[in-house]
Amino acid sequence: MGIRMTGMASGMDTEKMIKDLMKAQREPVNRLQRSKYSVEWKRDAYRDMNSLFADLQNTMKNLRMSSTFTKKAVASDNDSIASAKVVGTPSLPSYTVEVESLAKASTPARAEFLTTVTDPKAAVGGPDFTLTIKKDTNGDGTMEEVPLTFAGGTDSIESIVNKINSSKSGVKASFFDKKLVLTAEDGKDFDVVSTNNSLNLDANKTYTSGTAGVPAKFKINGVEYTSATNTFKYDGIDFTLKQTNVNAAITVSSKTDEDSIFNTVKDFVDKYNAIIETINKKISEPKYKGYQPLLDEEKDALPEKTAEKMETMARSGILLRDPILSSGLNELRRALSTPVQVAADKSLSLSQMGITGPPSGKNAYQENGKLYINETKLRESIRNNGEDVLKLFTNFSSAGTTSDKYKESGVAERLYSELSKVMDKVTKEAGSVSSGYDDSSLGKKLKQTSEEIDRWEDRLKLIEDRYWKQFSAMEKAMSKSQSQGSWFAQMLGQR
Repeated sequence: MGIRMTGMASGMDTEKMIKDLMKAQREPVNRLQRSKYSVEWKRDAYRDMNSLFADLQNTMKNLRMSSTFTKKAVASDNDSIASAKVVGTPSLPSYTVEVESLAKASTPARAEFLTTVTDPKAAVGGPDFTLTIKKDTNGDGTMEEVPLTFAGGTDSIESIVNKINSSKSGVKASFFDKKLVLTAEDGKDFDVVSTNNSLNLDANKTYTSGTAGVPAKFKINGVEYTSATNTFKYDGIDFTLKQTNVNAAITVSSKTDEDSIFNTVKDFVDKYNAIIETINKKISEPKYKGYQPLLDEEKDALPEKTAEKMETMARSGILLRDPILSSGLNELRRALSTPVQVAADKSLSLSQMGITGPPSGKNAYQENGKLYINETKLRESIRNNGEDVLKLFTNFSSAGTTSDKYKESGVAERLYSELSKVMDKVTKEAGSVSSGYDDSSLGKKLKQTSEEIDRWEDRLKLIEDRYWKQFSAMEKAMSKSQSQGSWFAQMLGQR
């Protein structure tokens, strides 16, 4: 950049004059920048809508699965004898349970050494010593010996425990309340011999042989069983035995988990209503003429609240009557309202199960397709017509034609499919946040606009430089003229 003349000869504010001239020149760039902001807002609004659709689609995953509608709940008529909870799908309506005896856990063989150690991190002192662990590791009666050597001057109880635990002796060690305890990993008997140690371990050893466990004995529906533990799984139910009750059988009843199924359907309806309400507001949001995106310098020149209000007005209506969202919502409503053909002579609908549109009235149209639940009717349907509720949501069609497949597919399957279609359209138009490459229509438009802005910025730089050269030339000419005038005046003054 050359030297710029800033009105030293002319007395004019050259910098301000050039800035004013450049304002007019920048108008094409400003229009492009405002257009870029508008496209970015539309892209972001589309992506927000896609996030809502994706959230609803995730909810549909459970509604497409038959296991959602076949959930069972179980209850014991005497929890103090045996309790039960569902972990699968019970096949029977009830189970009689008699508990003959409870299981008792086995106790592993162990050796306890009483010491005088109070600080497990301090060296035990005395000469070096050896602990030899003898164990039948293969179960063939052959005792294998594993000698472990320790240094009295440096090894502490803590390091002794660590060395035993990291060895392949088949026992594990622990230390608490001055007791060093060695326990067989597999429960089998073993022996420990210590030599030449200041802890005098052999003299303070207590050995206890392991005891075998006792299995629980019980009857379910009259059939005898045993279990190594008091908790076991039977026919999709986890039973926990607590007391014996010979000749006084209790009953564990199984029934449809009405609350779980109802809550799953209700959660879907609530989420569907919230999402379509949000999207309906977006596609009917008023557009305010005369409001356009503010440039950074315009925001800086305005009070913060005023700038925020003007930007909110400019953003409003960005998706007004958007064809992708409008058609998408229409397809979602159709997927819910079209009856599901489950047999040649039988079709099912949401209204039959207690899920309907808004109540009749002059304002019903304003609900824009919201769903309403008749809780009593829906619960009765789940309780008495569970198979129909399952088919209504999850029915799968293998029909060859698209129209037949649509009619026979459950509403959850239809919604999931329609959501995929509208999300694909939105992604094609606005791209995805998770995608590293944006090949969408709006993405391409933003790229083109940015490139055009860059070209204009280069052009404006040349225009501004030209203005400065012109004004600088004028300043030099005026300065030269003033210098010559002063010389003539001086010469005339000498005469």
